Amino acid sequence: MNFRDIFKILGVYFFAFAGLMLLPMLIAVYYQFFVDPAQHPQPHSTLAFFESVIVCAGVGSLFYFFGRNTSARLYKKESIALVVIIWFLTPALAAFPFTFSNTLSNPLQSYFEAVSGLTTTGATTMQAKVYNAQGQEIPIQKTFGDAVKTTYTFYGTIEPIRDPVTNKILYEGIEAVSKALLFWRSFLQWLGGLGVVVLFVAILPALGVSGVSSKLLVRSEMTGPIKDALAPRATQAAIQLLWIYVCLNIIQITLLMVFNDQMQFLDAVTISFSTVSGGGYSIRNASIGSYNNVNTDWIVILFMIIGSMNFTIYYYAVRGQFYRISLPELWIYLSILLIGCIIGSWYLVGTEKVLISGDTHTSYTVSEAIRYGTFQVVSAQTSSGFVTADYEHWPYVVQCIMLIAMFVGGMSGSTAGGFKIVRHYILFKIAQYKIESLFRSETVRQIKAGGQEIDEGTSFIVLTFFWVAICCSVLGTFFYIVQGLDMETSLGLVGCMVNNVGLGFRMAGPVDSCAFLSNAGLILSSFLMILGRLEYLVVLAIMMPSFWKETS
Repeated sequence: MNFRDIFKILGVYFFAFAGLMLLPMLIAVYYQFFVDPAQHPQPHSTLAFFESVIVCAGVGSLFYFFGRNTSARLYKKESIALVVIIWFLTPALAAFPFTFSNTLSNPLQSYFEAVSGLTTTGATTMQAKVYNAQGQEIPIQKTFGDAVKTTYTFYGTIEPIRDPVTNKILYEGIEAVSKALLFWRSFLQWLGGLGVVVLFVAILPALGVSGVSSKLLVRSEMTGPIKDALAPRATQAAIQLLWIYVCLNIIQITLLMVFNDQMQFLDAVTISFSTVSGGGYSIRNASIGSYNNVNTDWIVILFMIIGSMNFTIYYYAVRGQFYRISLPELWIYLSILLIGCIIGSWYLVGTEKVLISGDTHTSYTVSEAIRYGTFQVVSAQTSSGFVTADYEHWPYVVQCIMLIAMFVGGMSGSTAGGFKIVRHYILFKIAQYKIESLFRSETVRQIKAGGQEIDEGTSFIVLTFFWVAICCSVLGTFFYIVQGLDMETSLGLVGCMVNNVGLGFRMAGPVDSCAFLSNAGLILSSFLMILGRLEYLVVLAIMMPSFWKETS
């Protein structure tokens, strides 16, 4: 293993990441020095970002020093190691603004927040602190379960913003956090949606990294078993993906501003960052539900679907090559999504309507059931994690559909999480062939997906992926239960973490956060999020002793 080459590339990478931190720092400067304090009473974070930039640049300098005078040439093992190292170290640096600003006092919560952002999971530990009449902070207590009850006792993480005269709470929870920090959270999702490694590949040629190594980095980063090449060179592919990604964000921001005259620019930007990336972070406590605007809901639904589709579709569409868009995965995905939305909406009609704020309204009408049911099913399957209603009060059938949709996932080559439609399709074809071979042993068939023949190697990888994913989900659920979580919360958390969805159930439901997790739970959740984002195999590869052995 050539560590010095890895160190040199990491040095340049962390220098670049320090440069990215300058954007939220400028936003922090704007709100601290150029905005009326009455418009931004939240704590400022300019110094926190400045300190984070210095630390990040310092870490980059240290890595570059140890890797100086090397060619920075990557081979297969070095490329795999680099991808995994970047995904575990980047959240540590991205977490500094949360820690330095004292927004989150527990460093593990800060790391969790950064991992959740970069993996586009969207789960958060930001929870409003609760005080009694005497002004003393008191723990939050909640109980779940029927036959076996589980009581959770924990403290909130975010201090409320109070009126200095009346002491009345003005902002609490997420809305009591610095605007620059909230932008940073969504920006992390934007970076993670396309892939921090894919973005970084664009500067690798300047270091003399070979094209083969660059292509391997892109393949390790992108999701799905089939990697469509947009261009013959990995660097060109990364640039083309970036342009498509940016254009989609610009279009959504424009639509949000045009069709909701109450929408502020920062809200539109952060919503777009979190939507196209399949993230789900919001700068409002009630997520998208806080806007209570039907146009906003449907625009977000549209772009959640767009972000969960293979990005090569948009590349071919722009070039007018529509004949290459006819992918079986696309039509299967849209069909599954449509069926889930129809069933979910059907069961919602007549159900009591409960908003995120806890307000209870009349029962869902047909149009409202379609609007809210479609939103939550799409949010679950596209791994976006946005919410517009308290689905904990919905029929179990709808909640079950959401849980299934979380594991089904979106298309390969997209920003969505989950198992991916193409893997389900390949697994179905394998099962169909094996069953048929029981009574037609002489039949020889070719398994194809999207016009590409699926060889035995790819089939074996898909089967391995499903086995590993199931094992990780089962073990993750078991470890959560060992830590004292109830069964439904544990199962929902695992679905949230390994599929990078952000939605959970019971204690991790739409009106709660992950602030109840212990330090062990935070570590486990962070690991599962990265494991799911890199689709298991790359992370598990470096955990094998044979990976680190020198080969002759």
